[in-house]
Amino acid sequence: MVLPPGRAMQPEQWTAHHTVVVRTLLVLLVAVPVYALFRGHDLASAALHTAPPALLALAAWAPSLSRNTRAAAAALGLMTTAAVAVQLSAGATEAHFLFFALLPLAALYAARAPFLLAVAFVAVHHLLLGTLLPHAVFAHGSDALPMALLHAAFVLVESWACLVAWQHFDDRREHVEALVAERTAALSAQRDAMARLAAVVQTTDDAVVTATPDGRVTTWNPGAERLYGWSADEVLGRHASLFSAGQELPADLTTLPSGTMERRQRRRDGSEFDALVTLSVIRGDDGTPTGVAAITRDITGRKRGEVEARATARQLEQQAGELARMALHDPLTGLANRALMQDRLEHALADRRARRHAVLLLDLDDFKTVNDTAGHEAGDAVLVAVARRLESSVRPADTVARLGGDEFVVLMEDVEGRRDVVTVAERLISALRTPVEWGGERFTVGGSVGMTFTDATDGRGMDDLLRDADLAMYVAKAGGKDRVRVFERGMREEVAAQDELVRDLRAAVGTGELRVLYQPQVDLRSGAVTGVEALARWESASRGLVEPAGFIPVAEATGVIDEIDDWVIGQACAQLRAWDDAGLPPLRVAVNVSPRRLATGDLAVSIAATARDAGVDPGRLEIEVPEAVAAGPDAAAGIREVRALGVHVAIDDFGTGASSLSRLQDLPLDRLKIDPSSVALLAAGAAAGSVADAVIALGNSLGLQVVAEGVEQPAQLAALRSLGCDAAQGHLFGSPVPAATVERLVRAGHPLPGAA
Repeated sequence: MVLPPGRAMQPEQWTAHHTVVVRTLLVLLVAVPVYALFRGHDLASAALHTAPPALLALAAWAPSLSRNTRAAAAALGLMTTAAVAVQLSAGATEAHFLFFALLPLAALYAARAPFLLAVAFVAVHHLLLGTLLPHAVFAHGSDALPMALLHAAFVLVESWACLVAWQHFDDRREHVEALVAERTAALSAQRDAMARLAAVVQTTDDAVVTATPDGRVTTWNPGAERLYGWSADEVLGRHASLFSAGQELPADLTTLPSGTMERRQRRRDGSEFDALVTLSVIRGDDGTPTGVAAITRDITGRKRGEVEARATARQLEQQAGELARMALHDPLTGLANRALMQDRLEHALADRRARRHAVLLLDLDDFKTVNDTAGHEAGDAVLVAVARRLESSVRPADTVARLGGDEFVVLMEDVEGRRDVVTVAERLISALRTPVEWGGERFTVGGSVGMTFTDATDGRGMDDLLRDADLAMYVAKAGGKDRVRVFERGMREEVAAQDELVRDLRAAVGTGELRVLYQPQVDLRSGAVTGVEALARWESASRGLVEPAGFIPVAEATGVIDEIDDWVIGQACAQLRAWDDAGLPPLRVAVNVSPRRLATGDLAVSIAATARDAGVDPGRLEIEVPEAVAAGPDAAAGIREVRALGVHVAIDDFGTGASSLSRLQDLPLDRLKIDPSSVALLAAGAAAGSVADAVIALGNSLGLQVVAEGVEQPAQLAALRSLGCDAAQGHLFGSPVPAATVERLVRAGHPLPGAA
């Protein structure tokens, strides 16, 4: 067997083994002198025999020496003591057993040096000393070799036993040390983990609580103190129901399901909150539940955030829906817009071979008048009211859209015949006739409708259909208000003719085809002509005489009316100058001014320049303004500017519009003109309570003169006189005539026929 290398013992273990060896050596030191005296030696001899082991024992005890030196001294001391005992016993065999008894003690150090020294000492003692002094070592005669060999065999056997024990001890010690190191490392890691866990538990904002199975709190971290409000001293040992709200806790908390759950919790101040609780069961080494551990987090903020997030999501969804709605609907009326109409129309056109569809385009009449008289808020109110009426006048499946301004489109899918669609169009126009009430006023608008139909062979797209419907509407509007026209291919020629009419009309202003006729205005008290109304006529070289109804609407729609108005005013001023030069009494000339011209803002400047160039007083002029636009913000400003020049202002066709009395009172007016339709209803003896009676009474209350238009019958004249009307004009007194005829009438100096 190879001698074990030996391993350095831990200090405590080496000290314990060394102490056993030294104590044994001390006992032997006491026994040696006693045995020496017993064997008949004197004290000196006993002391001499005791000295060598005593010196070695002293060296073994000396703390200043190294461990190896002290171990070697102790091992030699043991063997020296055994050798002294053999010598004192005269080589008695029994004394040799002391070697065998003490040799294992040298192996206690598990180191080579002490053990080899002890074995070497025995070998030297038995072989060398046994050979030189056999009677001092062996008591069996002079033949020492057999005895030495015998003892050597015993020593070898014992050494072998010691080596086996030593090897086993080393192996065992290595195993134990490995186990200890492993366990120590595990415990250290566990201790570190526990330390980290404890640090986390102590610093986390979450509440960490443990409790016994019956609910008694055993652990309460700072997070729990902050969350619940109780200190650890106040809670430890108390039942967990103290801070649990809502659902009652079971008698055995370990029966609760492990995992994460939401539960209501209670704070010290009595307030409750939503918490996220992670529960786990604590088990002993045998798996038996010994308690529960809970980690609790306040999720009130999260729950609030979830509610807010859901509310935000709903709001975003609503906003998305609103944006989608806004993208496809007119923001003012809520009707479909052009994009939605295009989508619906494209969908309808996809099956044009199987079904027939109709597209109706409606444009409001007199809508600009509403904006001019009452402002855009009133205009918006009218558009909204019109939208609702259009929706209620069509089928549920039909689509009504607003393209912009006062233009609307109706898509009627799967229609039976033309007559049905025309009936719907007429119903739309009829729905517009009811006045719209807003801000204490009533506004009446009309509408013109153009329509077109699809058919199986039709290749027109949305733009083509709208263009054709618009063309039909244009033709309808050119023919008068509140009309319905169905698109026909010949309409393009008709519109071309209309365009040619506009071109001719523009040219007529500069080529002298326009002329002015004058209709006398008669004072009903004296019967004398006190003024005239200038009326434009068109004597076209290619068309002949064109009545006002044939070109005035076109002029207003195209803007040519501005040129015509300025031309008529210029002609009126020039004629006044001519009559003055001819010596006629001063007359007043009334000129009709369109709403468009009044709203341009420069009418007063134009009149002033024209009157100045003609050399006449602007006060000899009178502008007639339609009632519907007179009180509009733009018109009101124009009226005040013109009146500041001295120009008289009359409200034309009074009684047919929806003007506000308060607004009329704010305007610098001179006269009111009764509409011919109201005059036509008059009859002698039945004038009281009529519209004319009301207008005359209103004029008198406002200090305004009243002029009746369209007087054609003596009975009408008599009724007007009975009501106190100031002046009149009409065919009863004379039709519109050239300026020369007016001059003759005025020079005649007698009342006109019917005025006497």
